[in-house]
Amino acid sequence: MKHTDTTDPRAHQRRVSLLEEAASNQAQTAINRFRIHLSGMYYSPLGPEWDSQGKQQTDSLHHIDIPLSGHRQVIHKEQTVDITPGHAYFMPGNTLVERRHIESGQALWITFWCEWLPGVDPLMHWPERVPMALGDCDLSYWKKWLQPEWQSSANHLLQLRAQIQSWLAEALPSLDTIIAKHLSDYAPFEPVFQLVEDKLGADLRITDLAKAHGTTTHAFSQSFTTATNTTPKEYLNRRLNQAAIQLVIGTHLSMKEIAFRLAFADEFYFSRFFKKLNGIAPTAYRKRFRGK
Repeated sequence: MKHTDTTDPRAHQRRVSLLEEAASNQAQTAINRFRIHLSGMYYSPLGPEWDSQGKQQTDSLHHIDIPLSGHRQVIHKEQTVDITPGHAYFMPGNTLVERRHIESGQALWITFWCEWLPGVDPLMHWPERVPMALGDCDLSYWKKWLQPEWQSSANHLLQLRAQIQSWLAEALPSLDTIIAKHLSDYAPFEPVFQLVEDKLGADLRITDLAKAHGTTTHAFSQSFTTATNTTPKEYLNRRLNQAAIQLVIGTHLSMKEIAFRLAFADEFYFSRFFKKLNGIAPTAYRKRFRGK
């Protein structure tokens, strides 16, 4: 279909430009490549079992915590965030917190991860990431998701993604600054990240990554660890775990099928890997988040 502009130029004779493509090219590039991947939304009643008993623990994915009732706290580096109804809260992944139960209640969680370079989340390595309160939230809307007759549609998912983007835009400092620092550390390894996304599986080896980088395994491991503060093995395991979580809670595949898809030797090896990184076996993890 041919697109033709037939608007009379006089209709725009008083137009004043507020945003031009050339002037905003850097910002547009940041927005176009910065993607948010929804992992899921979950509901749970919360009691004393939510308390971490003084231990510091972390989640592998970011999540938005929407308390529907009750009172909880998370403590990060001696800073306490009260979690009470009426606000949403950003809980960044890969961030140690102590959880305290004050009053039992209910909550919704929206889990997600971000991406700039293939498979690399700039917020996971943003040094200033902390748990924080986001904007106000209308609990009547979020409670609709719990009604048996509620059917989530493409429109609802689009609204959900837009809400997350709006919250992050308010909560984060300059995204350009975060991305610039991210690229200075990670851009030299883009061929490595692309290989991981193309060949992600338990059979992918550090030697394969070093070959993609064009250096010896030792030199690659040193430079990667220095630049990213993460060893290649840790990065591979984290990406493999992210993929495993999405398959466990986002599909109906059996654990044997998931193990095969991710190139594990068998489902038992996959289960050991999953439990080591998430604290519980994949079958229990699926039951916790999906109730079946």
